[in-house]
Amino acid sequence: MEFLGDVELAEVAFLFQLRLNYDMVREVFYLYHAVYNQPPDLEVDMSNIAPTTDAGLGVSKKGASRYAAYVFWIMFSINLLNYLDRYVFTGAANIVAKELGLGIDQVGYIATAFILVYAVGTLPLGIWADRWNRKNIVAICVTIWSLATVFTAIASGFWGLFISRMVLGIGEAGYYPAGTAMLSDYYSRTKRAQVMSRWTAGSLIGLMIGFIAGGVVAGLGYGMWRVAFLFTGIPGLVLAFLAYRLREPRRNQADEDAIELDQNSVVNEVEVIDAAHTFVVPKSVFSQFRRLFQIRTLVVLIVMQIFAYFSQGAAVVYLPIYLQQKDTLGLSSGFASILAGGVVVIAGIVGLLVGGYMSDALNRRYAGARVLVCGIGFLLCAPAFALSVTIHNVAIFILCFFITAMLINVYNGPSTAATQDVVPSVLRASAVAVSLLLAHLLGDAFAPSLIGVLAKAFDPTHGGHFANNMAGGDLSLALLVTCVPTLVVAGLVGIFGARWMKLDIAAAQQADKAGKGLQSNT
Repeated sequence: MEFLGDVELAEVAFLFQLRLNYDMVREVFYLYHAVYNQPPDLEVDMSNIAPTTDAGLGVSKKGASRYAAYVFWIMFSINLLNYLDRYVFTGAANIVAKELGLGIDQVGYIATAFILVYAVGTLPLGIWADRWNRKNIVAICVTIWSLATVFTAIASGFWGLFISRMVLGIGEAGYYPAGTAMLSDYYSRTKRAQVMSRWTAGSLIGLMIGFIAGGVVAGLGYGMWRVAFLFTGIPGLVLAFLAYRLREPRRNQADEDAIELDQNSVVNEVEVIDAAHTFVVPKSVFSQFRRLFQIRTLVVLIVMQIFAYFSQGAAVVYLPIYLQQKDTLGLSSGFASILAGGVVVIAGIVGLLVGGYMSDALNRRYAGARVLVCGIGFLLCAPAFALSVTIHNVAIFILCFFITAMLINVYNGPSTAATQDVVPSVLRASAVAVSLLLAHLLGDAFAPSLIGVLAKAFDPTHGGHFANNMAGGDLSLALLVTCVPTLVVAGLVGIFGARWMKLDIAAAQQADKAGKGLQSNT
């Protein structure tokens, strides 16, 4: 139904003093209805709507590009803080365990507490993000996880740490689906993989700072690890406020703007496909999930990430502990954290940039390039990982670990972009939520616990090795028999599953065009 008549629309255009034609003014009112789920009135707050490009307004295009860059850097900073707060415990874990009398298996249980809640929480919060203002969800979630980090500083035992890390998982669960979907509406498909790769670089920098802050500060003296948690949680409150002040983009805004500016854009290259493959946006939540699982590329990405997340999650949790064991490299807490964090961030950023560039370059020739690049990266990573945990020489470890960290991070940008490419714009946050739920729940949620249990089982003293910093061999064997095979499986799934992406992209684009047509004819 029409919200306003022709005369009223003309009056509104005059009141806003915008250089917009009739159709663009009407689109503003439909946007208001879609975002706030109520009929618009004459007092629409245009300051809360993201700027859009227009072929006839060079200033608007330039302003939209600058604002997209501003949003990116806010989200980049939040992503950095996300991983900083997450891994400050990992950097300090060896010393925290000794001070509080924790076993190597209990370190794994604490890591699992965070990942499990994080995985389960992504589903309802991701659905919420497809139905509400995404920048507000980001702001709320950043506030929750920042407070949880601060409260970790007062934990006095296993259960205190366990509960605080669970709450941390709740906060971080809602941020990623909402943030991914929002960024995807600021950058079109032609740039999305590179943007997502750069965004993910923030997580690697945060991981490095978390490792170093946790390991170095904890090594300064008894109880100093509490200071690390206290001061890493405070900046989140500032970023939460900045996120709240962002402008919410229109769903599918970047792709639609790219088509308006260039009708020959690759974003507009939609093939004619059978009706059976056309994605119809469902109304109910259960139908929504059923439709998502009909997208074969999305299923491939989820399966690939399940196996990859297992290896990645297990290795990251136990890496600083592994480096400090006397029967491996015997490094100090501070040096182990600096080495691990430094290599992860440098090699990881190289992998992110290589993955984003290669997938976007190959995507012009092969529609499934983003999934294929992920698979190749994982498959090549397996032998490098095996060498990293079997050769106990610092120089050889750094070389093999650098290659491992680079290859295991190639997938980040391409897989995130591929998920957004094959899913209709109105379901992007839900798709990320479902992917994260299954990848974490079936992948790395229980990986730290399993590695801890196996390492303790391989220890003939059942805990004595870890208490005396002699659990390196036990950890090596536990990582070798679990993580290397899962990387091989992840690689093969990606390589053989890339063939369906072209058809799935076409179906998603058709759904977006059909949805826009239905909206304009309402």
